[in-house]
Amino acid sequence: MKKRLDSLVQALELPRDVCLGAAVITAVGCMEMTVENHRGILEYTPECIRILSGMCRIHIIGEHMVISYFGRDAMKVRGRIREIIYE
Repeated sequence: MKKRLDSLVQALELPRDVCLGAAVITAVGCMEMTVENHRGILEYTPECIRILSGMCRIHIIGEHMVISYFGRDAMKVRGRIREIIYE
């Protein structure tokens, strides 16, 4: 079912973040990152933050990371971000 919906969204050129709940990630260098359309935090330590999104899990690895803002649909991570992994 997800494949069909993805194909339909692509064929109609609709925004994936709105239709499929995909995360929108904005990085400012390696020190700040905003994640929109998240569905919650799975793990939170200064070295690792795992976030659930509509399409995957986002694994952020770094040092001295903190969540400086957390809202219903967006969050901001600050610290030294070394890797972003999509699971």
